[in-house]
Amino acid sequence: MRWTKQDIKNAFGGKLVGDDYIKNIVTSTLLKFPDQIIEYITKNCWILSSSPDAWAYTFRGNDLKDKHLIFLSDELLSETVSQIQYTLAHEIGHIILKHRNSINYRQSKHEIGNQEYEADQFAKKYLVYN
Repeated sequence: MRWTKQDIKNAFGGKLVGDDYIKNIVTSTLLKFPDQIIEYITKNCWILSSSPDAWAYTFRGNDLKDKHLIFLSDELLSETVSQIQYTLAHEIGHIILKHRNSINYRQSKHEIGNQEYEADQFAKKYLVYN
């Protein structure tokens, strides 16, 4: 399938939250990835950022059950488009590479460093040549 930005928005359903600017950046970033990554992320991930029509969000436990959440901060959204895309690709790398986080699992600095390096390499793989 050759994806379009609209296809990606539709595939996310309500799981892509933010204004049109960030939705455009997210969809254009995902177009740089192979189909199977686009399919996995749109099915298994929420991407959440500030939105002019909401001050806060409420989720039920089942909304996020077995899903990933990428939060894009207001500080990040004030950066350049290329920085936002790189950060998003880096976070997608953590998901695709099945990295753990330190919330319920104690990680060494070495393990964290390796995961950050791997996520950086993942992002560069898809963004540098596109």
